[in-house]
Amino acid sequence: MVTFCEFMRQAAAGPEGGYYTRHAGIGREGGDFLTSPETSPAFATLLALQIGELDRALGSPDPFYLIEAGPGNGTLMSDLLTIFRRADPAFFERVSPILCELPGVLEARQRERLREFELLHPPRWIALPENLASTSGRAPSDWPEPGQGLVLGNEFLDALPVHRLRIQGGRWEECYVRAGSEGVWEEIWGDLSDRELSGLLLERFGSDLSGWEGQETEVCQDLPRVLSLLDQCLSSGFMLWIDYGDIGSEIRSKRRRGGTLRAYRGHQVSDRLIESPGHTDLTAFVDFSQVAGDLAVRGYRLEGYTDQMSWLMGLGFEEWIRANSDRLSDAAIQEAATLVHPLRMGRIFKVLLMSKAMGPMAPLGGFRFGGLRSPL
Repeated sequence: MVTFCEFMRQAAAGPEGGYYTRHAGIGREGGDFLTSPETSPAFATLLALQIGELDRALGSPDPFYLIEAGPGNGTLMSDLLTIFRRADPAFFERVSPILCELPGVLEARQRERLREFELLHPPRWIALPENLASTSGRAPSDWPEPGQGLVLGNEFLDALPVHRLRIQGGRWEECYVRAGSEGVWEEIWGDLSDRELSGLLLERFGSDLSGWEGQETEVCQDLPRVLSLLDQCLSSGFMLWIDYGDIGSEIRSKRRRGGTLRAYRGHQVSDRLIESPGHTDLTAFVDFSQVAGDLAVRGYRLEGYTDQMSWLMGLGFEEWIRANSDRLSDAAIQEAATLVHPLRMGRIFKVLLMSKAMGPMAPLGGFRFGGLRSPL
């Protein structure tokens, strides 16, 4: 019997049957889910404009670290490099792509996607430790020395394993998973597995649990560990996180009584979390209050927090549609609109930008339409 957190970890990246190590159905054909880069080229084009603003704010360093956490098939990094090569050759010569994943996860696909690019700073691959809880907290020795640039993550944090918890009988319980008869997995609820969880739950829900009976929630203990390791790659620069999630008070509200964990398979969403491990993508909402708060403790400053619709509109989404309308099919325009539609990706996806060791910043295009309630 293992915690749901360990089950999710093995289901995602276990060496023998993990979703991302053996299957990883990312994309339209034969996939389980679509990310924004696979949905429309508008995403990478507008993101490239945002990266250009951040590069100028840093004074155009050479090299400019472009660190992507969880690069998936390599689609986004490939699209960005293609855009930089065509539209900004000077930046293309300075960019240093660094792809950060779990050991061996999708690296072969990524190398194939990036093989065509002749870069002065060739792509590098760095691996997160398999067991983040057992690490010293220091970045592995083969990681880059601190430099200037951007840590970017699109739909990465949502896949980090989480503890699944609920309030039952006025006390907290944790979900465990075990193999039942005939190979069917079973959920078992029991005492908390880790004393640290008790402290986190007390901090987030308080001691009076009356009125919360049956409430489910998730806790991601790996999140601050991942942020700490990635922070060690930057002497100054930015972290830009794009993912579906919300501020902590909304995630833990009674509106989300059943928690936020979901399973994706064949572009269908399900709450059958323990069926077919290794064949479904398990995700949970990102707590952007936790992300922003942890980075703030490390000295980062909040530069912007908004939804994907406002962010892409601020970067010129409508102008991109008009400029490309003659060559785009109706289907391609509709796919692009998915990125900003409030009932699709536009509202549920949030965009968080934090800066490290930066002076006063000029207004940034992606956040010019204002933001949401601060995650801090």
